Amino acid sequence: MSEEEFDQEAEVQRLQQVLEPLIELFLKLRPLLLEEREALSSRKPEILERASENIRATLEEIYKTDKLRQRLTARLGAHLGLGADQHNLKFLDEALGGNSGFIKYRERLTTAIQSAESLNKENQAVFTGVLTATESMLKILKESTQGPISSYNRLGNRQTAANFHFLSKQF
Repeated sequence: MSEEEFDQEAEVQRLQQVLEPLIELFLKLRPLLLEEREALSSRKPEILERASENIRATLEEIYKTDKLRQRLTARLGAHLGLGADQHNLKFLDEALGGNSGFIKYRERLTTAIQSAESLNKENQAVFTGVLTATESMLKILKESTQGPISSYNRLGNRQTAANFHFLSKQF
């Protein structure tokens, strides 16, 4: 498109129309990440698999939508004479006189991204805890078949036993 054909108002509206779904996609991640955490905590692989697939699909949509946001932002920024390092919503809003609404979109998007990042970090911590517990159990099972190991007796005293039964033979 040449300079004469560039419709600034239409480009601003187009960018706004991309920002709203992008925010909604990040907000959609929240319940998916909560479902993932519950599946991790309860160790339900079928729920975890479904949650992971939904998260992956949502992240793919976010990626595609954000690529479009970046292209539209760069295009509008270039048209407004902004440097490449200023192709963001804050500078676009300033260049458009501060009434484009981009600052509100930026705040909402930042909040949604931070919420998703926070939940993802918490899920990583839960996953690490589950993984550590699983590895500990596997180590105990492995060691219980390899001869004498240290453990605690029913009174809480440390003991070395020739045989250690992780699972009681009595039910």
